[in-house]
Formats: sequence, structure tokens, C-alpha cells
Amino acid sequence: MFNEFMLMNRLFTLLLAMAVTNCLLAQSIYKQAHTSRHNQMVNALLQMQQYHKVAAKPTATTKYRLKARSIRDNTFNALIDSVDLGYTGFRGSTYDYNTMLFPFNYPYSTSPMWNFGGTFTKPQVLFDTLRRWQVNPNTLVYGYYQTDLATYDTGNKLTNYKALYVDSAFYPNTIHKNTFTTAKNISMGISSNWIGGVADSAFKQYFTYDTGNRLTKDSTYELHLGAWRIVSKTFYTYDASKNLTVIENWANTTDTSFLLPLVRQLKYVNTYDASKRLLTVNDSFYNGTSALEAYMKDTFTYTGTFTFHTTWKQHQFDPIDGTWNPQFNMSKHLNSINLPDTVTIRGWDSILSSWVPSTMYVVSYNSNNDPDVLKDYQYNFTSFPATPDFTTKYYYQTFIDNTGVEELPAADNAKVFPNPATNTINITGLNVAQNSVVTYSLVNVSGQVMYNECSPWHGETQINVERFTPGIYWLVIHNDAGQIICRQSVIKP
Repeated sequence: MFNEFMLMNRLFTLLLAMAVTNCLLAQSIYKQAHTSRHNQMVNALLQMQQYHKVAAKPTATTKYRLKARSIRDNTFNALIDSVDLGYTGFRGSTYDYNTMLFPFNYPYSTSPMWNFGGTFTKPQVLFDTLRRWQVNPNTLVYGYYQTDLATYDTGNKLTNYKALYVDSAFYPNTIHKNTFTTAKNISMGISSNWIGGVADSAFKQYFTYDTGNRLTKDSTYELHLGAWRIVSKTFYTYDASKNLTVIENWANTTDTSFLLPLVRQLKYVNTYDASKRLLTVNDSFYNGTSALEAYMKDTFTYTGTFTFHTTWKQHQFDPIDGTWNPQFNMSKHLNSINLPDTVTIRGWDSILSSWVPSTMYVVSYNSNNDPDVLKDYQYNFTSFPATPDFTTKYYYQTFIDNTGVEELPAADNAKVFPNPATNTINITGLNVAQNSVVTYSLVNVSGQVMYNECSPWHGETQINVERFTPGIYWLVIHNDAGQIICRQSVIKP
């Protein structure tokens, strides 16, 4: 599953490649796998932080969410990965400026931290359906490949997730189910692959909390020979400011019987600044013979009060000479509205003892300050190419989110007619001053904005609905303060 996640997330792939390449000959297979788990955990920690919010939006309740995304390999002038997303209601999407992507893939993992803090239970892209086209790893042909289905509770917590693949004989369908406590914390997560209608590689994960609703332990069980066997326990410790400071994982990676005692495998020690932003992550792991051994160290810096980091450096410990050796360095340049427009990744050349370029991302934004195009340049040993190696494009749709918006009592003389309406609807009697700006929106049952217009109020107005497909729509009218002054369903026969 992690390989599939990293195909979507080229950034993580490149970081992992840099972290492993410089030490490939010296590291065991176990250490390489641990690097993957380490990057998973660090990214989960980063996702716990608050995300940078852009205030410049058209109205208080008109929002934009990711509708589709495509990645093109410019060397071969071919699409290699495309995604189309469907939503219902007010659920939307959030761009992650830490990792510079929309994280919309949610593979279950028994690694520590993966289900913590909402990275799986409350995703950043709250789609109901995902359709994906990519190069089939078996046929090497680009085409339709995957459909994902997600359902949520009233708090937008993910309750069910299903992935359906066209080549299920090689990549079995996966099913995830989550249950929650009355305090809206995840209490149990279940994941399984299905082969021939039979659950395979099934896991259960249970979560324990303290009186402050902070996660203190999770325990993972695997279905083995018809019985559930414990395979992992993870413990979480916090400081007085409620920052997660220590993560310790116990497992037994060599026990095929699932009966031997668990051994402490991983430990992460985290530090934060006064704004609760992640500063350092120090990682140690069980070396297979005696005890925990220092392994990876990540450090982050931030600009101003922004919650996304502007530099990320990773070092790996050399147990032979007892030194921390650089692995990679990510830095971000901010544009005039303080959003990252250029991201540079460098790897450490141990022979030259210097940083060498690896990857550069150039990001442009649309008029709503949402990422529009991400260009991926790969260093070719002498320079970056003139044209990007890969181009990622994002596409959006507008929707109305009325959650938390003040709704004023409608005036008795406010009228919307005729209803049902075949051609036009008339609006009169709004409780607003003459010449004040009023915003009219028509929203379909999926929450998508089908009509949006701002105009001065002159006592009445008309909206043409002739082009609308038959169905039920919500007419939502806001005054110039962003308050809802009229909300009424409209039927188009």
C-alpha cells in the first residue's frame, strides 16, 4: 500500500530516494524499510499542525474544492496519473503546504501515528468518490485503474473506505472501517484485503485515551489462522502544553507464530516551538541484536507565524564513527502573498561534502490563491532542464458551505416565485437596504454552486433557470455582511 501512496506523492518518493541512495551499500533491508516508516510518521506529525489559511475568498461562504488532478510525463508527452473526485454536501479539500500536495489517498497502515490526529479518520480531501487513471503496473498501459468510495459521520469523520481495482487478481480490493467514541475519537479501525471474496491480511487497531481525550496507546491485531493475534503496541506521551513528545512502538518483526513477546522497535522524540510547531524529530530503532539505536533526525524551520515549514533537513546517524550525516535538505521560497512558489530539494554528496541539487518544484496559483500548476524539474547532473519533467495540474469546483454562518430571520414579505420554476424565478421583499450588495447562489443537492451573482438590491430581481437540469436546488441569499437572509428550496421540473 505504501508504494501506491508514494506513487501519488512524488515528493515523498524523492525524499525517500535521497535518504536511501547515499547509504544503500551500508544499510540493511530492514533499515531501508524503516526509512519508509519514518517518513510516514514525520508526515503524519506535520499533518497534525494547523494548515495555512488564505483569507482572500469571494464571499464568506463560497469555497473551492479539488475536483480533479492530473500528472503528465513531459519526456514522453503522456499522462501517467489522473484523478476525478466527487463530493456531497459541504465537504471540501485542504492543500498541505508542508508536503506541497493534496493528500487524497488514505491507505491503512499499522505503522505508529498513521491513524493519529485525523490523518486517516478525518482526511484533508473529504471526497465521496475517487476515480483514477494511471499506468497499470502489470500491463504498463495507461487507463482506468481504480475507484475509491468513502462515507463519513456528521462530524466528517471517515467511517468507511473502500478501494476497487480493475486488476483485483493482482491488487485485491481493500476495505477500511472506523468506529468512534462519544467524544468523536477513533476507538477502533479495521482493515482487510479481499481475495476471492475472503478477507485476507486483516487488521484491527484499538485506541486508548486519557481524561483529556489525548491518545495514549493503540494496539494492533492481525488475523492469523482464524485467530486475532497482537502484533504491535504504540504508546504516546505529551508535555504540559499537550504536544506529542514521545512515541514508542513495540512489535516482533521476526515472529511468524505471532506468539512471542513484543520487543520495543521504534522510538520518536519530538520538540516544538512556542507556537506548537514541530521543530525536531529524533528517531531510534531496534538493531535486531541488543537495544535501540539512533537512526534519523529531522529539523524544521518556519517563516513568521505560518504553520507550514520553510526548511526541512534530515540527518542519519552513523554508528561506526558516531556522527550525524546529512541526507537531504528541502527549502521553500515564498511569493508576495506568502505561499510557496519554489521548492528546492538537495541531497548530500558525501564525497564532495556538499549539498547537490536533486529536485525543484515551481508552483503557480489561481485567482483564489489555490495551487494551479506544479512543475517538477529533475536535476540531470549538470543543471535543471528548461522544461519540467512532470507537470501536475489541479482543477476546482465552487460550493457553498453554510456551516457556522449566521442566518438572519427571513422577512415576512420575502417571496421567491414561481416555484416550481421552468424559466425564471422572481425574488422580492428582501430585508436589505436599497442599493446594498446582495449575493445570490443556487446550489445543487451535491453542494455544488450552479449559479452565483452579486448585484445591488433594487427591490426585486430575476434569475434564469432555463438551462438547469430538472431537480431540487437551494437558493441562498447573503447580505453585504455575509449573513444569510434567505434560504429556500427551488424545484426545476
